[in-house]
Amino acid sequence: MSEFTFKQANKRYRRLFLPVMVLYVALCFAGPGIMAAFNFMPPAWVMAPVAILSGAPIAGVFWLLGRFVTETDEYTRTVQTQALLTGGGVTFSLAVIWSFLELYQVVPRSKFFPSMMMVGPAFFFFYGMSAFVQHRRSGGSMRDFSGPGREKA
Repeated sequence: MSEFTFKQANKRYRRLFLPVMVLYVALCFAGPGIMAAFNFMPPAWVMAPVAILSGAPIAGVFWLLGRFVTETDEYTRTVQTQALLTGGGVTFSLAVIWSFLELYQVVPRSKFFPSMMMVGPAFFFFYGMSAFVQHRRSGGSMRDFSGPGREKA
């Protein structure tokens, strides 16, 4: 495991993060376009690869986060690892609870937007909040908060 300065690791992260997110957004718009081309009744053999390709950039983001964590100093590594674990734990717990609420028909299932689509955004929200809280607990200020894509002051 080679260690870079925070600035170098952050630059490497940002250099690939933006293209991965652009690809993700493009694929998210392409999926409904492909469905419309089939009058919203596409065969599974068409939509299965579209679905897999649409989710693949998120796997790329996790790879980038993993690389970022392994390339940085011990402090950043600790904060980011704890934030990833906390974000994952909170998100998974909420997803399981929500699934049981749907199963027992306490909340209705959405016909147009599957609740599982919120797991990714929820994870990244809780991960970011956790990284911020971890940083603040260790005595850091908002000014020098560092996370992927954010330079140290």
